[in-house]
Amino acid sequence: MRVLVTGGAGYVGSGVVEELIRSGHSAIVYDSLYKGHREAVHPEAEFVHADLFDAAPLRGALGRRTR
Repeated sequence: MRVLVTGGAGYVGSGVVEELIRSGHSAIVYDSLYKGHREAVHPEAEFVHADLFDAAPLRGALGRRTR
């Protein structure tokens, strides 16, 4: 399954992404990095640096198909 994780560069979100990937899922991390850290994003996750209020990147992330 492909999962969009908002806040995936934060403490809790990065842990969720790690567990998803460990379980065989793929993840898109969507984070503005306001409080998160780019280094916390799992290397196998796709990363979108944007705010939830930015409609175009959010629509794009939600509309992505599997790689």
